[in-house]
Amino acid sequence: METTMELDDLKSAWQTLDRHVQQQSTLSWHLFLERKLDKARSGMRRLYWGKIVQILFGDALIYFGIMAAIRHRDVSHLLACSLFMLAYGLLTVIFGGVALGRISSIDYTAPVVEISKRVDALRRGHVIANWCLGLPWWFLWIAIFALEMKANVGVDLFVAAPAFIWISGVIGVIGFIATVWYFRRRNARLAGLADDADTPRGLRDAKSALDEISRFERP
Repeated sequence: METTMELDDLKSAWQTLDRHVQQQSTLSWHLFLERKLDKARSGMRRLYWGKIVQILFGDALIYFGIMAAIRHRDVSHLLACSLFMLAYGLLTVIFGGVALGRISSIDYTAPVVEISKRVDALRRGHVIANWCLGLPWWFLWIAIFALEMKANVGVDLFVAAPAFIWISGVIGVIGFIATVWYFRRRNARLAGLADDADTPRGLRDAKSALDEISRFERP
């Protein structure tokens, strides 16, 4: 009888210990999960404010593009430069707005797999935006410089220094082609995925935190 009671006490103690271990394990997991999700949210907040700055920059380009277009509406080449700057500003705002919408739509109470999918979509969108907003700078700087020279110095480079415009344009074409070739080759080597060099720190931190959670969730 005494032996049976001892066995029952031992079994009860073991069950109590097992429950305690499970509770501690669950608590540790929730603390780990919250810490990593906080890191992901922090990364997304940095990206969010970065996109706000991008939109403000685009708004500035739109404003100056409109003002320049009105001022130079009778000069075809300067009008073209103004419209180029205006279009680039619109594109900058659009990409920034799309990114803000995606960031705001992330539900951190959803399964980690779903959050990771949305972050991956943000990474892909960032790479596309880099292409669309980065490549035009081979020519956009020429347009902006020409408009600034006309506004501040009163010199129309297309008339006063056409050789400069042509040489800058040729360099732009070469740089554009070289950049496309480089990124196409690198993306092919990376199987089309965005690497760390292509993404801002906030996005990298969020992806890293989510990957850590995924690794611990695996059986």
